[in-house]
This record gives sequence, structure tokens and C-alpha cells, in this order.
Amino acid sequence: MNKNIGVNLSEGSVSKNLAFLVIPMLLGNFLNVGYSIVDSIWIGQIVGSAGLAAVAVSFPILLILISIASGITIAGNILVSQYYGAKDNESLIHVSRVASTLSAFTSIILMVLAYIFSGDLLRLLNTPETVFDLALGYFRISLLGFPFLFYYFLASSLLRGVGDTVRPLIFLAISSILNIILDPILIKGMFGFPKMGLDGAAIATIFSQFVAVVISVSYLKIKDSIIRVNPFRVVFDYQMIKAMFKIGLPFATMQLIVSAGWMFLTSLINTYGEAASAAVGVASKIESISLMALIALSTGIATMSAQNIGANRMDRVSIIYKEGLKLAIGVSSIIALLCIVFSDSIIAMFTKDPLVIEYTKSYIYIVMPSLIALSVMFATNGIINGAGKTFTLMVFAFISLIIIRIPLSYIFSEHFGVAGIWMSMGFSCFVSATLSVTYYISKKWQKGSRIVISEA
Repeated sequence: MNKNIGVNLSEGSVSKNLAFLVIPMLLGNFLNVGYSIVDSIWIGQIVGSAGLAAVAVSFPILLILISIASGITIAGNILVSQYYGAKDNESLIHVSRVASTLSAFTSIILMVLAYIFSGDLLRLLNTPETVFDLALGYFRISLLGFPFLFYYFLASSLLRGVGDTVRPLIFLAISSILNIILDPILIKGMFGFPKMGLDGAAIATIFSQFVAVVISVSYLKIKDSIIRVNPFRVVFDYQMIKAMFKIGLPFATMQLIVSAGWMFLTSLINTYGEAASAAVGVASKIESISLMALIALSTGIATMSAQNIGANRMDRVSIIYKEGLKLAIGVSSIIALLCIVFSDSIIAMFTKDPLVIEYTKSYIYIVMPSLIALSVMFATNGIINGAGKTFTLMVFAFISLIIIRIPLSYIFSEHFGVAGIWMSMGFSCFVSATLSVTYYISKKWQKGSRIVISEA
């Protein structure tokens, strides 16, 4: 067995280890965005606006399924990280096998249920009749690839748990390039393949996801890795599954809370007309750059802190937090400043509509400064996640997004119009940061944080 795979993050320079973890993840996030854009271009140019609409209406459902998947993968990541830090390879192998079994069964059950009720789900979203059949076909084909997507997420998450973020990036790059190549071939019908239209785009994605799973599982097998993922080997352990659900279920619920909160907010924004909706679309694309960086950083902090908690190096956890916090604040401050200073030039790349420009500028001026508070929250949550305290973060998300943001958005919008919604968003970011930092300072997250000893 190759015990040398991975990186021991409980030793060496904290800042260098953090950069080693975060940079590949950030590149992977950018790759995902780039692939998504190219995929949309192919669909828009070949299938047309109906194809884009069909993909868009099915996205919220897929997002919910991915949110559920993220719960299991984050639980696997944290447990593997702690076992790796504790140098308990036997337990690490066991948890990876249990996570593999749980992922296989969960993904198949979700796929079957979503497929059976696919028509009802699309009707629930008020899918226009003009694109209903197109959306239904695309959604059902996409669902067939969900187990592959789920399993790739798991393999990548477990590899990150042992400090390897380079291999998941390579697997993603191969899959994305293959998908980009296959899209026009299957959509248009080239090189002997029949013309499949939008269904061809879905099939290209499924095949690319399948290839990513085969490559990742084969790599782990060839390297005789301590990460053991095999969908055909069934390993159940009630205590381990219980520990995974204790971590993963609150995390998945938190993702659903974020999605639900944004849906409520979008509904309110839409009442201000097309220009307001377009402004959010433009602003979210601008903001996504910083969010990708912060998400990657938070994931890196979580992995590092989990390994060090497992190694009983709580002294290094505080250093990880300080280094991560400095990096998060630095990145968010620079991005926020650039967006504010060059707002006119940035917005001009997306739209020339005067009202959209006005709404987008107000969004940037009001929301972007709160990006610094958001960066503090992401850095702090990385430590809390690494300690497995995902239930606490779920409660914080519910307080800031549902109890604070949504009511304030309605109250403020009555007095300040659409700018009032931006104000509620900015204020809730400060609430989120305050809750997370207060909990970190209290040190309550340290109690029972060594899951490898106390829980499994």
C-alpha cells in the first residue's frame, strides 16, 4: 500500500501548504466556469435560445441534488483529513470505503426518484410549455450521469482530505476538455454521429463525467492508495455512517438554505422589472470571481485544520486561521476596491442599458464593501468545518439568510427600492461574519472536534 500519497499538512510552513492546497482548487473553479460558458455558447449557437432556456430551468433541481451530494463528500473530506492527520491509515481506508458505498447508494436513489418525478418537478418550476419537452429530455439524460458526478465529487473530496488538490484538477481538466470537444460533435452530428441537438450536450456531459470517474478510480487503484473507492464493494458501518450524517446532513441543509434564501430574494428582485433582474445577473458574474477564491480558500483551511485537529496540533490551527484570514481579507479587499474604482468599465463589458447600469453600480457600491466581512466568514467557517461543527454553521446560515436577510430586504426595499435589497444583503454578510467569529473566539468548536477519537 502506498502510504506516501497525499501531503502531511500538520508539518511545515502553514502559508506554503495553504497556497499548495488553494491554487489548484481555484484553477479548478475557473475551469468549471470556463467550461460552463463554452457549453452555453455551443448550445446557444447550435440549438438556440430554447436550448439555453431548457438547460436553465432544470438547473435549480440539479443544484438541490448536488447540495445533497456535497453533504456526504464534505463529511468524507473531514473524516479522512482527521484520520490522515492522526496517521490512522486503517480507519482512513475504512471511512473511504464506507463513503464510497454511501455515495453509490445515495446517488442511485436520488437519480431514480428525480427521474420518476422529473415532469412534476419541471412543472413545479413553471417551465414554459414551449421548452417543456426539450427540458424534460435534457434533464432526464443529465440525471443518468448524476451517479458519475457524485462519485467524482467524492473521489476528489477524499483526495483533498489527504492534501492532494492537484490530481482532482487534472481529472477535471481532462473531463472538461473532452466535454468541450464532444459538445459540437454530438449536438450537430459530426464524424458519423447522428444529430442529437440538446440531448447530445447532455450525453457529452455524461460521458465526460464517466471518464472522470474511471480515471480517478483507476489512479487510486494503480497507486495502491490509502483512499479506497470502489462502487462495487459494499461496506456498511452504522457508527461511521452516523458520524458522516452528523457532519454531512447539516452541511447539505445549509446549502439548501442558501439556495432557498436566494430564491426568495430573486423573487423580490424580479418585482422591480427586467432591469433589476439583469443587474443581479451582471453583478453575480462580477462577484463570482471573488466567491470562487473565497470558497477555495475556505475548503483549504478546512482540510488543513482537520488534519491538524486529527494530529492534535491545535496550536497550528490558530496559525492556519490567522494566515487564512489575512489572505482572505487581502484578496477580498483588492477585488472590492477594483470593482468600485473601475465599476463603469466593468459594467460596460456586460450591458449598455442605462437602468441596468444604474442598478448594477448601486449593487457594487453597497454590496462589494461587505465582501470583506464575507471573506472573514469564509475563513472562520473553514476552521469550524474542519472541526466537524457543521450543525452550528447551518444554524448561522438560517439566522443570517432567512431570519435577517429576507425580512430586511422587504422592509428596506419599501423605503429605498431595489437598493434596499442590496443593503439587506450587505448587512447579512456582517451578521454572518459576527456569528462565526464569535463562535470561533468562544472556542466551543474545539469541544469534541477530534472526531477520529470521539465519534468514529
